[in-house]
Amino acid sequence: MEEKHYMCWALFFLLALYSTLIDLSLIIRLKTDIAFISVVIAASIIIGAVLAAAVCITNHWINNRTFLAILITIAFLLRLGWILWIPTPVQSDFAEMYQGAVQAAKGDFSFSKNPYFSAWVYQLGFTMYEALIVRVFGEGLFILKLLNVLYCTGTVFLVYQIAARLFNESSARMAGVIYAVYTPSILMCSVLTNEHIAHFLFYLGFYLLIRKGFHWQTWLYTGILLALGDIMRPLGSFILLALGLYLFFLFLRNGKRAKLQIAGGFAGILAVFYIVHYIVSYGFIAAGVTQYPLSNRDPLWKFVLGFNHETNGQYSAKDEAYIAQFPIGEQRMEAERQLIQERLSDTGKTAALFKEKFKIMWGANDAAVYWSLGAIERPNVKDILFKTERVFYSSMLLFAAAGLFFMIRKSENDLSVFFLLLVLGYAAVHLLIEIQTRYRPFIIPSFAVFQGYGIFIVFTHLWNKYKRT
Repeated sequence: MEEKHYMCWALFFLLALYSTLIDLSLIIRLKTDIAFISVVIAASIIIGAVLAAAVCITNHWINNRTFLAILITIAFLLRLGWILWIPTPVQSDFAEMYQGAVQAAKGDFSFSKNPYFSAWVYQLGFTMYEALIVRVFGEGLFILKLLNVLYCTGTVFLVYQIAARLFNESSARMAGVIYAVYTPSILMCSVLTNEHIAHFLFYLGFYLLIRKGFHWQTWLYTGILLALGDIMRPLGSFILLALGLYLFFLFLRNGKRAKLQIAGGFAGILAVFYIVHYIVSYGFIAAGVTQYPLSNRDPLWKFVLGFNHETNGQYSAKDEAYIAQFPIGEQRMEAERQLIQERLSDTGKTAALFKEKFKIMWGANDAAVYWSLGAIERPNVKDILFKTERVFYSSMLLFAAAGLFFMIRKSENDLSVFFLLLVLGYAAVHLLIEIQTRYRPFIIPSFAVFQGYGIFIVFTHLWNKYKRT
């Protein structure tokens, strides 16, 4: 890949790091930004140095299988301990889905007619998954939270495996440790969100794709996993677009035989993806769960919020009250189109909005503390977790950028391009739609992968330079 493309990706991480530092400096209000930035960068470098030293030691004393077993055990116990310690209540739209799941487990699907599920029918996928768990194990939150722990632990395993496949064992160990102890990943296990199972399914699909290539079984299983992940949380369209761009990149770089294999593989993934969607969607209709396919019946709503200058692209109760006047369908969509056109009419304001949205989405504090501890009085715990997340996130961005700068000087790594497209694509999409920092966790495993490589390459370079002196 051309050097300027890696520079573009590195610039994203640096801009996100800058936004993070500015956000935290305003909150902590240190005397000078320079002093604050120095402290955070020093802490970020110390994290990298400690990880590099630890991995260097373990490389000599612990084989790959043993290290992975220790990593998975630590990741599991941290998350299990959190859900046992913190009794996070069900709130917001997570409560809507859980209450619907309890009704569905009893055979009552009347909840699907309420405004929430009538507009966002796709939320029924996760709701019916919860209903299955409630039907088997009975009402209660523990089993659902325990499954969250298992999915998150599985994602730690996948981060390790993906980094090993893209780079090397040392990078994989650092990436795995980073994600295993990353506080938002631990905290959100006590929240009944659809992200845990969805992210696990998505990254499992990514791992199969980069490990197995385009054997027919690979695109079959990848298509199934991406479809199931999309049914849990609707990111499938974006992922398929990123995958399509990545495969087009590979298509241009290969010979005729490989081109046919790549095109056939992508066609197979698309076919399986939509077949699985069709089966599940119309299965729900046939079972009387809903009268609509799993879809978004109000597709412009996220753009209405995303272009709201007053809220910087975040949720607006005023917008919700206005749009709720119109019935779902063409009348509501026309009102939404008019709002969007008005908000995009001033290009100068739109550019300023994009700048603010980027700063909030990629620089503001993670929402995990709010969602996990918001209703619980633990002020000291909240403060410690908030500051810990900020420093770890800053370290993630700093070393991911460093890793990409080193990749400019090294031979090309085609496998990494897909994950880089995911990162930039996800950032670009959130310039257009509603933003919340709780939407950030999908891309954090990819950040961890590049951070692991960044730490490895930076400290390897420094060590080699030291040996030559």
